[in-house]
Amino acid sequence: MYRLGDALGTTAAHPVVNLELHKYAAKYLWGIDFEARAAKTSRALMLIAGDGHTNIFGPDVSSLDPRTWYENSSGQALMHGLRQAKLTAAKIPEQETLKDDDRAWEYFDELKFDVVLANPPFAGEMKDRKMLARYELAKPALKRAGSDKAAKEERDVLFIERILKMLRPGGRAAIVLPQGKFNNSSLAFIREWILKKARLLAVVGLHPNTFKPHTGTKTSVLFIQKYTDEQLADIARVHDDVAKDCPAYETEIQALLDAHEGDVPEDAIPDAVADLISETFSEPELDEPAAEDGEGEDGEETPEPPSEEDRIAAAEDKVDALKSELVGVKQKLIDLDSDVEALEWQQKNEIEAIGDTFAGTARELSAHLKPIKAEHKEAVKALKAKQKETAKRLKAEIKRLEKAIPEAERDLKLLTSRGKLELVLGDDDLIGTLKERWIAAEVAKRLDYPIFMAVSERGGKNNSGD
Repeated sequence: MYRLGDALGTTAAHPVVNLELHKYAAKYLWGIDFEARAAKTSRALMLIAGDGHTNIFGPDVSSLDPRTWYENSSGQALMHGLRQAKLTAAKIPEQETLKDDDRAWEYFDELKFDVVLANPPFAGEMKDRKMLARYELAKPALKRAGSDKAAKEERDVLFIERILKMLRPGGRAAIVLPQGKFNNSSLAFIREWILKKARLLAVVGLHPNTFKPHTGTKTSVLFIQKYTDEQLADIARVHDDVAKDCPAYETEIQALLDAHEGDVPEDAIPDAVADLISETFSEPELDEPAAEDGEGEDGEETPEPPSEEDRIAAAEDKVDALKSELVGVKQKLIDLDSDVEALEWQQKNEIEAIGDTFAGTARELSAHLKPIKAEHKEAVKALKAKQKETAKRLKAEIKRLEKAIPEAERDLKLLTSRGKLELVLGDDDLIGTLKERWIAAEVAKRLDYPIFMAVSERGGKNNSGD
C-alpha cells in the first residue's frame, strides 16, 4: 500500500513506476457493487487513476449472496476471475462449468483477499431464509422468528460476516458502520462474534456531517485483522483454560426462580442474563391504532392499550382456549371410531336376534343371513369412507393446535420476567451463549492487546452537506 501511495505522487516524473502501478491495479484491485451507477463510476475512476477497471464487477452482483453471481454475465466474470486468480479458499475443479448455483456457497463462501475496504448500506433488511441460514450472525433473527414468522436481519450486519469470510487468515478490513453497532446493548452478539474471529485494531468515530447530505447517521470505521489458524489455536487454549471456572448459569437461574413465588423483579436478574433476554426475546406485537391523533375513523377516541395484567390474562385465556379446543377435536376423532364400533355392535345384535327367532334349519338360516351380512359390511364400509375425510380434517386440526399451543405458551412467558427466565433455562443454546460470553470476556482480559481509538471532530462539511 505504501508503494502504491508513493507511486501515485510521482507518476508524472517516473513513467516506469506508472506502468508498474497500472499492472498492480489491474491485477490486485477488485471491486463489487450491486448498483449500476456505482459500478460504472468505479470503472471510470479506476481507468483514470490506475487502470484497475478490469476487476470491477456489477451491477446486480450481490456480495452477500454468491448464488446471484450465476444470474448474469458480470457475476459469471467474477466467479471465473476468482478461480483464475486462486482467490477462493475451496479448490474449484477445472471441469466445473459454474452453472449450478447450488454449489455457490461451497465454492465462494470463503475467499482469500488481503485487504477489504467497505462502506456497506445501513438501511434495508434481508429476508431470504435460505440465505440467512448461511450466516452465523443471522441465527438470533432466525431464532426469534421461529418457524411461522418472517425472519429478517439488517444488511450491514450480514456484511460484517461476509467481509471477514472474504479475507485470508491475517487479512485486514476497514468497514464503515453505524455507531449503534458499536454501543447498542441489544447488538452485543455482533461485537462478540467479531472478537472471536478477528483482532480489533482500531475504531475511528467519524463526524456526523461526513456523509451528508445523503445521511446524517453517526458512523465509525472499524479496523480488524482476521485471526490466523495459529492465533485461533492459541485463543482456543486460553478458552479451555478459563472455561473450567465458568459460572453454572442453569443453577443460578433456577435459584432465582425458586426465590420468587410470583414474577421475578428485573433488578434481581444479573446483568449478563438481562442483556441476553433483551436481545433475544421480543414481546408479542400489539395491533397498531388506526389513527395517530388519538381518534378513530369515526372521530371517537382510540381506546387505551391494554394493561400488562390484561395482556397476561388474555394470553392465559388463549392458551386455555387452545388446550380446550384440542381436547374437543381429539374427542371427535375418538368418536369416529366409536361410531363404527356402535354400528358393528348394532349389526351383531340384529344377526343374533334373527338367529334366535328363525324357525328353519341352520343351512336355511345361513342363506337368509348372507345378504343381510353383505348389506352390513357395505354399511360399515360406507361409514368408514365418509369418516375418512372427517378424520383427515380433524388430524390436520390437531396438528395445527399442537403447534399453536407451545407458541401461545411462549407468547405468555414473554410477558413476564419469570417466563423469559424459564425460556432461557429451557434453551441449551441460550445457556451456552451465556457461558461463551463469560469465557470470551475472560479470554479478552488475558489477551489484553492495545486498540487504537479516535474521533474526528472535523467533518469537512456543514450540516447541509456542503
